[in-house]
Amino acid sequence: MADVDAQFLRGLFDEEGSLHTAGRTALYRLYGPEGLLYVGITICPLTRIRTHLREQPWRSLVIAVRIDYPDDPEAAERQAVRAEHPRHNVVFNAPTPPPPPDPAARLRTRLAREQRRLAELEATVPESATHLRLLTRAITTKKARIAKLAGRVREEESAAVPVPSEDRRRHP
Repeated sequence: MADVDAQFLRGLFDEEGSLHTAGRTALYRLYGPEGLLYVGITICPLTRIRTHLREQPWRSLVIAVRIDYPDDPEAAERQAVRAEHPRHNVVFNAPTPPPPPDPAARLRTRLAREQRRLAELEATVPESATHLRLLTRAITTKKARIAKLAGRVREEESAAVPVPSEDRRRHP
């Protein structure tokens, strides 16, 4: 990639890049001269792509970027990697892809991640009154997300439990 091109691409990825997604998860593709290099998902696509351009050994091959906002970004990423075979993706790029996790397992993973982030937030020592307000707000938000995810896990798990045949006859 020419130095001017690299400079142009880097200029696109300013510190405000994450604000343009409005909290949605993006599916991004990085292309090289010979095809697709990498597929990923993130809520901060410009920042994440900038990180790839700074840290990956294949960064000099990137000549194009495509960003989409699918309804189910995790499924879209799996499908894109399996169908398009990007050269530098490791996960989902195996000859026989693993089956997608069931919805309850996916929710349990998200729940564990949110609980871990909550513990990190609660362990943070505030540096100022403003910092304390921001931490308190973040903790409240995380607790609400955790409660919602825990409810969804229970719903998915109860939906997966088969109804015994005797109960089906009583409740058509």
